[in-house]
Amino acid sequence: MTHHPHRPRTRSRLLRRRAVVASLATGLALSLFSPPPVSAHPARQAGPAAAEATAHRFPGNDHRPHTVTWDEKSLRIDGERLVVWSGEFHYWRLPSPDQWRDVLQKLKASGFNAVSLYFFWGYHSPKPGSYDFSGVRDIDRLLTMAEQEGLYVIARPGPYINAEVSMGGLPPYMSTYGGEQRTADPQNLAADLEWLKAVNGIIGRHQITDGGGSVIAYQVENEQIDNSAAHIDYIEKLQSAVVGQGITVPLFHNDYGNGHGWNAPGGPGGSKLGLYAFDTYPLGFDCAGARKKLNDYESRVRGYSPGTPVFVAEGQGGAFTAWGRDFQTSECAKFADEAFTRQFAVHNLANGATLSNTYMEYGGTNWGWTGDPGSGFTSYDYGAAIAENRAITPKLAVQKEFGYLQSAVRPIASAVPDTAPEVTVTGGGPVTAQQRRSTEQADETSVSGNGMRLITLRHPDSNDTTTSRVTFPLAWGAGAAYARVPQKPDTAVTVDGRDATTLVADYAFDTHRLVYSTSQPLTRLTAGRDLLVLDGARGTDGETVLRYAKRPRVTTVDGAPVETTWDPVRKDLRLNYAHGAARTVRITGGGSRDLTVLIGDREAVATIWQLDASGGQVLVTGPELARTARVSGSRLDLTGDTREAGPVRVFAPAGVRTLTWNGRTVTVRRDAAGALTGRLPGPADVQVPALDTWRTSASDPERTADFDDSTWVRADRTTAANTRHGPGAASGVVLDTDEYGFHEGDTWYRGHYTPTEAGSTVEVTARTGTAGHALVWLDGHYLGAQGDGSSTYTVPAGLAEPGRPAVLAILVRNMGQYEDWSSDGRSKGGRGLADVDIAGAGKTEWRIQGAEGGDRPADTARGLYNNGGLYGERLGWHLPGAPDASWARTASLKSDRPGVRWYRSTAPLDLPEGADTALGLRIEDAGGRTDKYRVQIFVNGWNTGQYVNNVGPQQEFVIPSGFVDPHGENTVALAVTAEQSGVGPDSVRLVNQGTVLGGVGGGRNAAPDYADVFPR
Repeated sequence: MTHHPHRPRTRSRLLRRRAVVASLATGLALSLFSPPPVSAHPARQAGPAAAEATAHRFPGNDHRPHTVTWDEKSLRIDGERLVVWSGEFHYWRLPSPDQWRDVLQKLKASGFNAVSLYFFWGYHSPKPGSYDFSGVRDIDRLLTMAEQEGLYVIARPGPYINAEVSMGGLPPYMSTYGGEQRTADPQNLAADLEWLKAVNGIIGRHQITDGGGSVIAYQVENEQIDNSAAHIDYIEKLQSAVVGQGITVPLFHNDYGNGHGWNAPGGPGGSKLGLYAFDTYPLGFDCAGARKKLNDYESRVRGYSPGTPVFVAEGQGGAFTAWGRDFQTSECAKFADEAFTRQFAVHNLANGATLSNTYMEYGGTNWGWTGDPGSGFTSYDYGAAIAENRAITPKLAVQKEFGYLQSAVRPIASAVPDTAPEVTVTGGGPVTAQQRRSTEQADETSVSGNGMRLITLRHPDSNDTTTSRVTFPLAWGAGAAYARVPQKPDTAVTVDGRDATTLVADYAFDTHRLVYSTSQPLTRLTAGRDLLVLDGARGTDGETVLRYAKRPRVTTVDGAPVETTWDPVRKDLRLNYAHGAARTVRITGGGSRDLTVLIGDREAVATIWQLDASGGQVLVTGPELARTARVSGSRLDLTGDTREAGPVRVFAPAGVRTLTWNGRTVTVRRDAAGALTGRLPGPADVQVPALDTWRTSASDPERTADFDDSTWVRADRTTAANTRHGPGAASGVVLDTDEYGFHEGDTWYRGHYTPTEAGSTVEVTARTGTAGHALVWLDGHYLGAQGDGSSTYTVPAGLAEPGRPAVLAILVRNMGQYEDWSSDGRSKGGRGLADVDIAGAGKTEWRIQGAEGGDRPADTARGLYNNGGLYGERLGWHLPGAPDASWARTASLKSDRPGVRWYRSTAPLDLPEGADTALGLRIEDAGGRTDKYRVQIFVNGWNTGQYVNNVGPQQEFVIPSGFVDPHGENTVALAVTAEQSGVGPDSVRLVNQGTVLGGVGGGRNAAPDYADVFPR
């Protein structure tokens, strides 16, 4: 049955009815895109792609309301079935708003038609009742970009999101609340609903149902750990609030752990949910371990929610890497590699998933203190298909195959399980063969009238490296279309180790009839001519059969010839070939329109791009990336990237004779297949300056006995609403940093006391989070350092004499708040000091100092998560323009004693215009993990990353492009905290991580310099 959620609410019923009628009348043309509307934010567009924004129209940017309905097969937009192929992107992990468009364009060009977005509450809310949606937090701009680039949006605003972010996305001030989070506790629920009202005020303006934008679905909360009465009550209250706040697109919740049936529509916890969705991470998360198996889920999931489509809200796209591992994030890219990506895509197709979201598609950077310390370090590359520095990886080409396939072969949206072919496997491990059939409009979309068939072959074990040869009759179950004896009794397909493939049979498109192919169809389109693009594993045989009314003429236009066979009885044309170097075959006559078939291997898919232009469709081969296309008269304007100079081949709409690339004319000729061919330039070499001149200053006067802390906050509370925060049993007071408004980074404590008797020990209990530390001084004498937990220090003789005032100074590094995935209060466990027991101390007066301004930072552009409470941070030493002329010059970055020392240098850049250079910063230390120190990295005032030498593993840090002035002087500031003398980096250097000619432009984020924050 078909479900109808709330109707569009901002247009009259008559207008809605007319819109629906009009959209149904246009039918398939809706997805082929018409000329663009005026941009909603023209002033915000930057770079060569700016003119291409909204180069095509789709139901998400045509400013008309649309209906979203569904049944057990798929979503429908105005009655038209839609397969949703989505990638996860976290805007805060790319704190360069100009580059949001870069990632969105890469998704769109690679066959994705949707993007999934978490919204990070804490990132927008430094204190209760305060919300910032400007600058790097401008989600209205983000949603507008998605609309302009032709992407639907799956909105996921929590309130709790997990996402390996600090406190799972909740703002840190909520750690002080007494009630349990993620329940209907009044204080927590009131805050949750206030956040939802604020963020839904923006999301609500971008809903497809209201004609405001491309938001197509909305997730309520995230991965509830159980279906207890308390959690059911909570999520029901959230759903009611979301609906009441004007969200009219389908609601869903993502059931964790491959699905348990919790919060299913109409059941407990799902009274207002329209869709059932679940997460699946079949490999697990140990990137150095063995991969797990892929198990079918369709029948189980349909048992939970039989009337809704199969919806994978999070499908594994990689994995995160934790502090202290002995491998880099690149190992996760190898763990969830191209082979797994292919197996998983075929696996999900075989299980009928018509809404599928890859987590992550772009991982990004846990800059500042935004990350969850229990899940990982600065890099959140995740092994995703688009790397942290925004480079395209080989995995993206695999995803492109399946994005293009599902868009081109539209009957997939309505395909249901069918009898699988009987297969014979020769050699290798077992192969799972499954078949789906679409019977909707079968007379129009299949050769036989019995429905298009989708056949999937895969190794179920992602560790199986053996090669299997699978033989089966493609005529299986085909009925009248295969009544006669087939040309070849059986068809053989090679399935390499850790491989999978998808075959299409009995499929009619336009005037063409594909009987079957053992190649995987990449796409079919009309770009001045009808095109069919096929690919397969390099070196394997391919066979494609097309049916015609009479014998057609076959011409190999370029590449190795194909073997052709004509069956005059069945009127079938068979093409036989090997997958390898590209070849072009033209088929003319036969009673159908001419068809050009492009045959290649999977490797070639990386440089094949299908684009929608205002005047039709375009197929581009050759460049690293083709972003956008627009037809202006006889000219085709393309934008994209090249990593090196090379050829380009373009199939363009009829009438196109000239070509531009990124605004420059390309000399072209027309080849024998009718394509325009030419050469594209590559980028120039980019050299980055050396960081070999440093200025340095000590930066920890707080450790000394005579430091003036009279303006610091007194830590003298004896109770806390959140009893996990104290008071300490020995100290008798609450010492938790959050209770005093200091949430992120370093916090200093100074305890003043007069010993009543000689004491020999100090016991410190610190809550730092994974990989954090605390350094302890008594009257300026260094006692030692520790990690999270309790340590006892011996007081040297002569210190802390009875009757003589003493000062215990402790520097605690808060690595971020833990997530609360298990909904057990872990995120409220506390940060800073939990307790201090000073033998013989008597009464101790504690003072505390964290980030300047606490939860009211003066630097609102960079925000709460940028800074902690180091002396240099409070004085602005991380900012460009900070006065360092009096600092000593040094070539060494080694510490002279335990404590904190700052280093500053500048890097003049003049990066080439019209190019996109990814920069990184690399810390070298040949001593391994024995030296105990850490480096906090600032680039132009932005907290770029945390290097912890004795924990590891990260050594190289991506610098988000918005942190960099590409044509000016850039300030690099390092805060080195050493737990011992003589330790520190051997060297620190800038790294060119790769340059492409193209990109989307953009420059340094708007943010204050030293003079802005500390005016004279």
